[in-house]
Amino acid sequence: MAMMSGTCFGNMLESKGVRVSGWAQMSYTHSSNNVTNLPGVTFNDRANSFLFQQFWVNIEKAIDTESNEVHGGFKVAFLAGSDYRFTLMRGIFNNQLKNTRSDFEEPNGFRQNLYGVDLPQFYASLWLPGVMGEGTEVRVGRMFEPNGFESVEGPTAPLLSRDYDFTWAPPFFHVGIALLPKFNKNLSAFLMLANGNDVFFDGSDELRFVGNLIWQSDDGSDRFTIGTSLGRGKFNAGRPNGPAEGITTIGLAYEPFGRNNFNDFDMVYVRKWDDFFTTATEFTYGYQQGVPAGATGSTSNFNGGSGTADWWSITQYFIYNFTEQVGSIARLEVFEDVQGSRTGFEGVYYAGTLGLQFRPTNSVMFRPEIRYDYNEESRPFEGKHGLFTAAADLIFKF
Repeated sequence: MAMMSGTCFGNMLESKGVRVSGWAQMSYTHSSNNVTNLPGVTFNDRANSFLFQQFWVNIEKAIDTESNEVHGGFKVAFLAGSDYRFTLMRGIFNNQLKNTRSDFEEPNGFRQNLYGVDLPQFYASLWLPGVMGEGTEVRVGRMFEPNGFESVEGPTAPLLSRDYDFTWAPPFFHVGIALLPKFNKNLSAFLMLANGNDVFFDGSDELRFVGNLIWQSDDGSDRFTIGTSLGRGKFNAGRPNGPAEGITTIGLAYEPFGRNNFNDFDMVYVRKWDDFFTTATEFTYGYQQGVPAGATGSTSNFNGGSGTADWWSITQYFIYNFTEQVGSIARLEVFEDVQGSRTGFEGVYYAGTLGLQFRPTNSVMFRPEIRYDYNEESRPFEGKHGLFTAAADLIFKF
């Protein structure tokens, strides 16, 4: 925006209230695995590899929630990079996930298309002042899952690597119509009718409710969110999206056994103790009915038939900022994939991550971290119980 300021195009954008922003994120991950860090570490999932993860551009006209006038806005986000595999929904741009070349080092035996593009968000919005309290924003389109502490966006995620709760417990995206009422200065909500979890319109979508309730204290030091993605909650074995359909690159849209219509419940409590120290606690529970044993960690589950699979997680964050330029984060997590329906391996995962954030300018962020994952019951990490990674990313914002 600074570069365009004063130009004809820049003046036109400013007059319309339109803003263009974004970032470029790249990373390197050293790993005790050889090929992939899945299922523990996603986004920076490639072992001992450099990734250009996100070239992200936002074009938006934001809603002013303090305004007393009806007005509209919009947002479109463009992504190019390796993270497209974890943002691409079923039913949109999925041809990028097709690769028929064999690669027996990969978990599913196929070469992975590491780079591609996506439109992670696109929606139109309308601000209605005085409706349901102080006012309500109406959105129509594709939106982020509103619950949870972590983020798809690289700069707003607390660490380079994401936790199990974010990766495996809830969905990432929804398409539909949402109401975002601002009841008062302490209470707000997100209320959405969506066509499913992480799905566009491909015939497997089905109606569900997505929403949350957010409370924060007068001074903003305490914030509590409770939310859900709630629908029929039944696995659709008749709608696979995997190698039989030509989809071979592992990511969000990769569902070789059928469509996941799981239900999810999430709670987050964030406490800002002072200007330096913040803690956050998140708990999630999810389940899905009618899951075939072949889509779990063992074909002996449900006596070889189908049944209800469930999972839960708890994650604790400790965030300490030494200065405005230097901060630190510790993340401790427990995730139990009871039947192995989410990760493909049964058991309790334990993970601990320590990271630093260096922000020499407002436009540059450097984040090194070390992490260890462990599953005593199964061997999900290339035949091992544990996984060690040391990684760092570099982000340039514009």
